[in-house]
Amino acid sequence: MAERTEERTRDADTQSDGDLGVDVGTTESVESDVAVGESHDVGSSAAEASTTESGSYFSLRALLFAFGAVGGGMVLGGLIPLVPFTELVGILLGGFVYGLLASERRYVELGLAGGVSGGATAVLSLLPQLAAGLNGTRLFAIAGGVGLVLALVGHHFGRDLRSGLTKDL
Repeated sequence: MAERTEERTRDADTQSDGDLGVDVGTTESVESDVAVGESHDVGSSAAEASTTESGSYFSLRALLFAFGAVGGGMVLGGLIPLVPFTELVGILLGGFVYGLLASERRYVELGLAGGVSGGATAVLSLLPQLAAGLNGTRLFAIAGGVGLVLALVGHHFGRDLRSGLTKDL
């Protein structure tokens, strides 16, 4: 708290001296670049900063966390005895928790994790029937599609709740 008060007094002192509150170090570097004759394109530096800050559309680290969230939800859903398809509800729960905790939108990673986890679980749980003649490719596609949709819906509602909780009133 004392640091915050100290910052306010410093800011008030600098503004009372005729300063407009602009960071002096930033303006001096721009002025020195122009004075030397170098062109300084402010738009390109802002674009470079935005691409480095926002990251890319796909992140391997986020994919691993998405697999962890979806897998954890499936384990929790599988703990409910005698109720079928609770692993699918676990995919929805994992996507919801991931959307609630993640600071960025990661629909691609979560959709991939939900689809692969849902398809693999369906195929592995019905492995004896696959040997008897059940079509495994079709089963993987259907269960993967359901897992993908559930993960994306869960992520959307988790992000929606997060934005509602962090929004100023």
